[in-house]
Amino acid sequence: MFARILKSGTFHDVVGYVTRQFHDPKEYPSDTWRIIGSENIFTSDYAKMVQSFEAIHGFMPGKENPAGHISISFDNADAPRLTDEFMAQLAKEYMEGMGIKNTQYLVVRHLETEHPHFHIVYNRVDMSGKAVDERNNFRRSDRVVKAIKDKYGLTYSPLKQKYEDKIPVFKERISQAIYGCKSWDEFSRRLACAGIEVKFHDDHNTGKHIGVKFTDGDITVNGSKIDRAFTYRRLNNLFDFNRRQEFEQSDSIQQKPKVTVEYAPSQKPSLVEDVLDATIGAVGNLFTLGPGFDPEEQAFQNAIKKEEARRKRKSRRI
Repeated sequence: MFARILKSGTFHDVVGYVTRQFHDPKEYPSDTWRIIGSENIFTSDYAKMVQSFEAIHGFMPGKENPAGHISISFDNADAPRLTDEFMAQLAKEYMEGMGIKNTQYLVVRHLETEHPHFHIVYNRVDMSGKAVDERNNFRRSDRVVKAIKDKYGLTYSPLKQKYEDKIPVFKERISQAIYGCKSWDEFSRRLACAGIEVKFHDDHNTGKHIGVKFTDGDITVNGSKIDRAFTYRRLNNLFDFNRRQEFEQSDSIQQKPKVTVEYAPSQKPSLVEDVLDATIGAVGNLFTLGPGFDPEEQAFQNAIKKEEARRKRKSRRI
């Protein structure tokens, strides 16, 4: 058992897809699909089904893409057990586990493919006019599917096992590649070296990137399925942050004031400093003191000179 949460859309498009309204009737005749379960829906024809959904959507007309769409497939080993009634029961238990309650839904089984599978179309506006709680729906889906498989002993799909085995590898390589990364181009080059290609989901109207997925050539996984940190928005914000950090650091270095380093002699002068001090001191003493200097003799000579000067001034006054 393997569940895929597909992109939501209009009831016209999603109901039309699961009931083969837009397929070649020669390739997909009426016996290639059938409705195996429903709630609060007129199922007599395609138009009535769409009208039934749109009537409840009218309680919250601002809800865009109101048609939820989930595909659930099974391993061929379980095919003998998969009656319409059992599939309808599994669909109901899956929706209850996902919190898809008190709303309209349609369960359509497709019969032309190799693997048994069915589609769930549900109204994202419930019967009370409130939005269905779809928070953490990818992680919740994994838990619900595992619980149902364990409860009924359903086969763990080889494809599902492959995803479960490879997702930790994708997560490790992406975690390594985003370190210090500043652009999608840089990120893509790093991952390419690790054998993983980056692909984008684009908005149909603007052409802008709105989602990201990763492939190793064998499987392709949405970033959000690997880790919620690997959505397009969060990775894009991370690269923007890294670019700003680099710019701010570069700008800070350019504006940093020039630091003047003053010489502070160490407590223990070097041999060169000792020689310079001794030389300068010796030369200075030669010019200020002279050889054979006697402080007491110098004081006596100064006193005589002062006395002689005093006598000369006195004689001039007389």
